[in-house]
Amino acid sequence: MGQLFEGLKDVLGAGLAFFYDLVPSFGIAIILLTVAVNLVVFPLTLKQTRSTRAFQAIQPEVRRVQKELKERPEEMQKELMRIQREAGATPGGCLLPLLVQFPIWIGLFQLLQNRANIPEGSALAAAIARGDTHFLGMELGTRVSDAVSSGVGQAIPYVVMLAIMVATQYVQQWHATAGQIKPDNPQAAATQAVTRIMPLFIGFVSYNFPAGLVLYWTTSNIFRFLQQIVIFRIDGRPQPVQPTESKPRPEETQSNNKTSRPQPGSAERRRRRKRK
Repeated sequence: MGQLFEGLKDVLGAGLAFFYDLVPSFGIAIILLTVAVNLVVFPLTLKQTRSTRAFQAIQPEVRRVQKELKERPEEMQKELMRIQREAGATPGGCLLPLLVQFPIWIGLFQLLQNRANIPEGSALAAAIARGDTHFLGMELGTRVSDAVSSGVGQAIPYVVMLAIMVATQYVQQWHATAGQIKPDNPQAAATQAVTRIMPLFIGFVSYNFPAGLVLYWTTSNIFRFLQQIVIFRIDGRPQPVQPTESKPRPEETQSNNKTSRPQPGSAERRRRRKRK
């Protein structure tokens, strides 16, 4: 496993060196590497988006099954699995892109920290040796927290980049859920609340990340937002999931019909009172 991870860092280092040869800027090389990685995982991203949409679409049916079969958990589980399978709403489709991206984030984090996996003799290795790793007023190997502790003036570009990273995540979430109806069950509402808090949590964690990794994450957010627009053009925007409405029980319907039905003889009694 360790050899595979070292191989991943070698690939990332070679990719950075390749893009630096194209455009001699460490920041631009990270941006181009980000675009390349997201293009490679685009099929997984498309699968994730479609799986998420399928999960949203089957929620009314899922709630119906959970209500009808709550006394028979084994049968309910089989029925839920059947519904998910037929709709293409596989849990792996939602998690796989994240699982693929996670080791890339960790590998790039370590690469920016020690830079030992940059190919020796490359132009990027020479630039790193002479300290030419600045971009937009940031030293891309410096942690945001270290930049803030060094002074307000030096910290401004780092803080702005971190704010852009959080903002782009919020914009992506807003675009994905625009027009959706608020969930009518506690579990879905809690999931939505966690999703809204997640950008702030990632921003808090990234406070101790190198600026180059924050740049990678920000570029990924922007690229995924553009991907999302393309996917919505291909598949259409997800339709709002209507909240489930409780249907009246048959005995309630009959009772209502009885109370609303005019009683025989009532009209005749009213006419007699008028004559008197």
